Amino acid sequence: MTTNNLITFAEALWQSGIVTALLILAIGWVSERFTRNKRLTNLLGIAEAVVKWVEVTFDGGQTQKAQAINMIFDYLMKADKAHLFTAKQIDEVIEWAVAKIKEAEK
Repeated sequence: MTTNNLITFAEALWQSGIVTALLILAIGWVSERFTRNKRLTNLLGIAEAVVKWVEVTFDGGQTQKAQAINMIFDYLMKADKAHLFTAKQIDEVIEWAVAKIKEAEK
């Protein structure tokens, strides 16, 4: 293909709306990806604060974990964000926070 053919082809795609549709989809995908990362980062911060508080307040591993899950879930319910995370994700961020705190203590 020559340069003129490529320009004509690109112009035809633009006029047909295919390029516009692809751009809209790409922008939506990138936006969703950054929003998801921001929500997860916020959840990690919440989990870290909750785990620190639970370790000071409660005794025992299972009691601490249950209280951490309850506190995070209550916070997410109040913020109307509970539907954004699964129980597995909440469990994983609690484990991540515990590991991070233990690593910082070393």
